[in-house]
Amino acid sequence: MSFIKVNIPKTNIAGAGAAQGKNTNIVLFDWADVLSTPTRDSKGIKMVGSFVFKSGKYAIKIYATSSSISLPRSSEGEEDSMSFQALPEFTHPGSPVELEEFLANMTNRAVGLAVEVGDCDGSEAPYYKVYGSRCNPLSLMVEGTDNNEGVKDLIKFQQFRRSQSLPGRYYSTFTFDEATLVDVDAVAVDVAAGSGEYQLQDNTVPTAITDLTNAEQNGTYTLIGSGGTNPATIASGGNFILAGAAGWTGLAGARITLKAFEQAAGVFVFFEHSRSI
Repeated sequence: MSFIKVNIPKTNIAGAGAAQGKNTNIVLFDWADVLSTPTRDSKGIKMVGSFVFKSGKYAIKIYATSSSISLPRSSEGEEDSMSFQALPEFTHPGSPVELEEFLANMTNRAVGLAVEVGDCDGSEAPYYKVYGSRCNPLSLMVEGTDNNEGVKDLIKFQQFRRSQSLPGRYYSTFTFDEATLVDVDAVAVDVAAGSGEYQLQDNTVPTAITDLTNAEQNGTYTLIGSGGTNPATIASGGNFILAGAAGWTGLAGARITLKAFEQAAGVFVFFEHSRSI
């Protein structure tokens, strides 16, 4: 499908040109750990679907000093060969052994990076800016400071080939080292831990999930199936609007990502964003 041009008027967001809020927990992952990736829609920016990691593999978070997070982008090249370059960087204060071990083991690896923006300042629904791809990954670079003015590491990235694509906008979740464990036989899943992953357990009786409690507007919640004798199920209808009205069963390794919409004060419906087996 070809790109359809639309007008781009001045936004109604006050101070739209001011600095954008960014989550100070930067998401980093090794592309070798990724089983499958979301695709981009026909306009080339929004990412459809979710990152699925191989069994036992996950992304990590690294704290970044807020004012140091830089997400530039530029285009360059010769006639008929223009391309994009987008190389994020940020500073981590101090020099903990965990950071040094990360730098030692992830240098020369094919890396992906994501920065959450959007809801940090309430201007729009949250999403991740995703940098690098499996075919054109980022490479980790570092400039450390340890002197009378302070101790910190400037963490930068390089792509050794320019890209035909800008960083994507990703609206789903990432797998981290631990998912929030859901109570056995729960028909209402408590998502008070916030956007992220929730691991279901094999139930003692057939269990149909009918609600997610303590949700937030635009929250993104991924339920991970348990398999077993009585895996949880979700039917389309009521609080859940599922793609194609197709129900979901929490088989082992199955995942469904849901997006929260507050239709009245404290009353939410959940729209399916993606699912995978």
